[in-house]
Amino acid sequence: MLLGDLAVGRLFTAEQRRRYAFVLRLLLAAPYMPFAVHPPVLVATAAVFISGAGFAATLPLQEQLLELTPDPVRGQVQGVESAGRMTWQGIGAAIAGGIAQHFTSGTAITLVAAVSIAITVFSRPFVVRARAVRVQAANA
Repeated sequence: MLLGDLAVGRLFTAEQRRRYAFVLRLLLAAPYMPFAVHPPVLVATAAVFISGAGFAATLPLQEQLLELTPDPVRGQVQGVESAGRMTWQGIGAAIAGGIAQHFTSGTAITLVAAVSIAITVFSRPFVVRARAVRVQAANA
């Protein structure tokens, strides 16, 4: 996670971060798909390591949020975003744990990864639309 954040934050321009945000969000979950076939420990470790870089997707999303937020409330908005993200991560972990109670761990991991990918794909138009609103406001 740290390496991904550092690499994306320091080596990519703001435009590159925006351009690759969708791919980074997919990178969070896609490497977990092989868990359905119970990969060897080395493959599983590599998948988890690679997926950690996907957490850098929060950087362009937070930049976009800050661009859409008026200056006087930026701190509060960032606090709410951070708290909400952490809360949903906890809820997701609880859901994954509940699923793992009824299926094998590999099946649970793969199922949660598939749901994450689906949410990423289906929410993309809303992220793009928010970006378009920002561009229109800047041109007005």
